[in-house]
Amino acid sequence: MALSQTKEWLRLLHYEKSFLGGYRSRVTGENFFFSKTGKTDPTAEMTETVAAFSKNIVVGNLKQHPQCAFPERYKFLKLHLKLSTIDVACPKLDEYLAKFNPESVTLVFSSAYPHNPGSMFGHTFLKINSKSKDHKKQDLLDWGISYAAQVADNENPLAFVFLGLTGGYRGQFSLLPYYAKVNEYVNNESRDIWEYELNLDREETYRLLRNVWEVETNTYFDYYFLDENCAYQLLAFLEVAKSEWNLLDFPIYVIPGETVKKIATVPGAIKSVKFRPSLQKKMLHAYQLLNLDQRNTFQDLLAHTLTPNGISDSKTLDSLIQYLFYVKKKKDNELNEREKELLRAVLLQRSTLGVSAPDSGEHFISESSRPEAAHHTFRLGVSLGLEQRKFGEVKTESFRELNFKFAFHDLLNSDLGYTPFSHLDFPGITLRYYSKSESLKVENIHGLSLTSLSPLTVLEKHPSFTFHIEVLSPKDLSCDHCQLFHFDMGAGGTLDLGTPHSIIYTLAMAQAEMGSSLPLGYRLLPKLQLGFLSNPVEKYKIQLVSNAVFDALQGDRQKYFFEFQLNQSFFLTRSWDLRLLGQVILNQKDSISFAESRFIVHYYF
Repeated sequence: MALSQTKEWLRLLHYEKSFLGGYRSRVTGENFFFSKTGKTDPTAEMTETVAAFSKNIVVGNLKQHPQCAFPERYKFLKLHLKLSTIDVACPKLDEYLAKFNPESVTLVFSSAYPHNPGSMFGHTFLKINSKSKDHKKQDLLDWGISYAAQVADNENPLAFVFLGLTGGYRGQFSLLPYYAKVNEYVNNESRDIWEYELNLDREETYRLLRNVWEVETNTYFDYYFLDENCAYQLLAFLEVAKSEWNLLDFPIYVIPGETVKKIATVPGAIKSVKFRPSLQKKMLHAYQLLNLDQRNTFQDLLAHTLTPNGISDSKTLDSLIQYLFYVKKKKDNELNEREKELLRAVLLQRSTLGVSAPDSGEHFISESSRPEAAHHTFRLGVSLGLEQRKFGEVKTESFRELNFKFAFHDLLNSDLGYTPFSHLDFPGITLRYYSKSESLKVENIHGLSLTSLSPLTVLEKHPSFTFHIEVLSPKDLSCDHCQLFHFDMGAGGTLDLGTPHSIIYTLAMAQAEMGSSLPLGYRLLPKLQLGFLSNPVEKYKIQLVSNAVFDALQGDRQKYFFEFQLNQSFFLTRSWDLRLLGQVILNQKDSISFAESRFIVHYYF
């Protein structure tokens, strides 16, 4: 095989197979190529690159000799073609590499922002582990390499979505001390961090850094939210570092959590795993360890009805210190005067009690929170069902369904690797075939769903919220095949029932629907929802939902109706689950106008 067609060369220049055959580099800027046809011709680019290394010219953003602008390319070609080219000095490159003094690489995954399912994807970046000089490893002083879209601070939200989906932004690398990233994610944003030390040696780490230099100092990638994003490009650079790894075979898109799953499937790729719990998680855990008397003392101290002087219970004081530090971070490091005085007094009293045994943090680590344990994101489902409509005459009919969803996680999914009681879905479609009438219809076109059911606690009172956009088949109307554009949003509160993984919640919601089957072409439907959700055992979830719906512009329709749902899911593996769903609608005369049951088999991939 010609050297220009080898996996190493193709990856080094970020070529990929094009749709019509041949190759095309993902790199956008022309400064990356010496050949006029280099973007699509690996052989021509190799020929021109070899020639450039012997010329006395400067290239790229930093106006460097080609050997300095493309050091990994030069090293690769000199080794395999046995070039006799004289090496030139590259002070800027040497300074860049000396900053890292690299030894290995860690893939870092930060979890979603709590209480914000829109950030449920999380974020990935690389940590370059430096070579320790005194055998005392201080990894917070290492450097983090992040890749993100260049977006203006005042960007219009609609432009942000459009440009992000269509590659309208440039991707940009950034370097930050790792302690700054930990402070940003763990302390300021209450995001957990998982660190996966990768099985890359020192030379492979240098190879990655040199290739990052080649891209960042000469050109750029277009940034796409769904595919060529931070997760995808980091995997591409890992493939450059370790040519035997194949990490980019994703069907349509890649999201940060999927990078961790992909790495985890490569035998021997991960050397070790480390977990850094968020400040919020540590604060809540410390409080949960307190007994009832200790919690009462905690609350009395917080309410200033009790002073810390004389309190000898270090556990209560430690918990209060954790809480006050958490509040301080939430308030941009500014406590009010009473809080400052309380923190000083608690710290002073705690200092008289001696040092407790260090917390290993092991209690935070479980398979349930590891991102690589999460179910896959694409979903394909088939279902059998029976529905009954009673609008004048009773009509009963069986049906079959086929559904597909691109992403991501709903309330009935297993919470392994995800934030519990959160929901983020987009987009999807459901087709329904009725056996008796032999008719096929689009049952649902799903746009976007966001839900966060955050339990209210003594320490935190985050509201729950929900948001949906879709095209659906209304069940409270007599038409069989009508379609309505549906939008709803709402907010409310959630309570933890005290048993593991069980909540009750209520949401006040506003709904709007539009369609030609409505007399006015639209309707407004205020709704009050009461729900129960439980994950009582590892492989099972149950949800009860009741909705009281008021049709504000009912015309000749019923003024209000009630909807009840019983939903159950059974998790077989990470790739399979089963669901039993039931729905009943009662009209204002307390009679059933619609009833439906479905059995669904889902496959995740």
